[in-house]
Amino acid sequence: YAPQILVGALFALSIPFVGRWVPSYVALPLAFAAFVIVLDAGLFGVVQDETTRNAWFLPSLGRLSLWWPMSAVLNNEVDWWAIAHSSAEIGAVCGVMAIALLLDVSGLEVARQKTADLDKEFRTNGVANLLAAATGGFAGSLSMNGCLLLDESGATTRWAGAIVGVVCAIILFSGADIGAIVPKTILGGMLAYLGAMILVELAASPAQRSWTDAALALAMMLVIVNFGYFMGVVLGVIGACLMFALSYSRIGVIRRHLTRQVFSSNVERAPEQSRLLREEGERVHVFWLSDFIFFCSSNGWFDYIRKAIDAQHEKPVGYILLDFTSVPGLDSSAMLSLIKLRNYCDEHKVTLAFSGLSEPMRASFQKARFFSAAAPHQLFGSRNEALEWCEDMLLMFHEVGEASTHSFESWLTAEFGDGADMSRITPYLERQEVAVGECLFRQGEPSDSLVLLASGCVAITIDDELGRPIRLRRMVGYTVVGEMGFFRQVPRTATVLAEEPSVIYRLTQKSFDEMQEK
Repeated sequence: YAPQILVGALFALSIPFVGRWVPSYVALPLAFAAFVIVLDAGLFGVVQDETTRNAWFLPSLGRLSLWWPMSAVLNNEVDWWAIAHSSAEIGAVCGVMAIALLLDVSGLEVARQKTADLDKEFRTNGVANLLAAATGGFAGSLSMNGCLLLDESGATTRWAGAIVGVVCAIILFSGADIGAIVPKTILGGMLAYLGAMILVELAASPAQRSWTDAALALAMMLVIVNFGYFMGVVLGVIGACLMFALSYSRIGVIRRHLTRQVFSSNVERAPEQSRLLREEGERVHVFWLSDFIFFCSSNGWFDYIRKAIDAQHEKPVGYILLDFTSVPGLDSSAMLSLIKLRNYCDEHKVTLAFSGLSEPMRASFQKARFFSAAAPHQLFGSRNEALEWCEDMLLMFHEVGEASTHSFESWLTAEFGDGADMSRITPYLERQEVAVGECLFRQGEPSDSLVLLASGCVAITIDDELGRPIRLRRMVGYTVVGEMGFFRQVPRTATVLAEEPSVIYRLTQKSFDEMQEK
């Protein structure tokens, strides 16, 4: 076969050589026609015996005739056992063809710098294959080799496909033995040329390449050669899944990690409480989680949180807040890692607070008994609610709250200054006791007063476009409410409601003007 290989290599090399003097789309047809004419003229005069002729040309197909697939089924000419035995290979080919079609269309979009309709391509190929099966043809798909051959020939419109189909139909129905005219070495040389062109396109591709992709492709090739097509596809699917899992696990589930020292809830607290939370904020850690959590990433974030707990000795971690708002789901291995984290936190007396769980994840947590009556761990609807609870627990631990060493009068004195005479100030303040749900200010009303919150808790809410209240902040004792609208003389921008029984001191505009005058 040395002469055939040599002639095929010369033909493949001649195409880019001819392309230096003629347009690129003419080079391939011109080289093809020239080599076929020269070889046919030389071989027909030299080759006489059948063996040598078969070495250069394809064997004759004989007389071709039409056939109807259903006739083979009705005449029991189909070996159904062979089809069933090859079902795995058939399924693998179907899956690979679908993936290949997707990749080929994407590759052609990049090569031709045009956008294709993937749905239309899949529908067209599906209809064509159904018609081919019903009329005795064979299944096919978009071929990168064929498209590359058309591109090299300058045939880039839909007419090229129609003309190719018509020419093939004429050859088939006329009975022309084209294999006895075109030497095999020319076909082999063309195949080698197209393969080289694909490798060149691959080398120049903007897509990321890695040695792992090349190693997987080489392993698939070796398995296909030695064990069959189906085993090679199985290896490729498993290898691609493992590579994806490895790459995805490197992204990391923990998107952000802060402590209460630098990130607080939407609660405005008394100065003494705010000071203590800043000093003890390292005891509360907040973790924002993201993306789907599965076996490759779950153990990584467990180790990260465990190291964060172990790293603190002077002020041990007391609370871990895990926000699952950006987590679409998790698998069973992730739940096992969470159980490991729960057990580890129980050993180190750390309380877990969960927020943003979807209903399926909430059901999984309930099934794992995360929130039983005996468990200290808590579940909240939002991250802010969870962080509020952690802050309250931290204040209760240090006995700073309603049982504070400071009274309302001492706080007010500190706010006005040590030399202030409170007996001159308090007569201008109206003391009120408000019940749960009672409104202090309403959105849109005039800002004719401000409130000093002595005890209890109020919520700041605004109404959305549908009139539904949205909770923005919470304020506890020893804070000032409504001062911005009061001093700017603009309508209330939010509604203030009492969340628990509270005691307030109201300063009206009239009393404030009188204070300024006196």
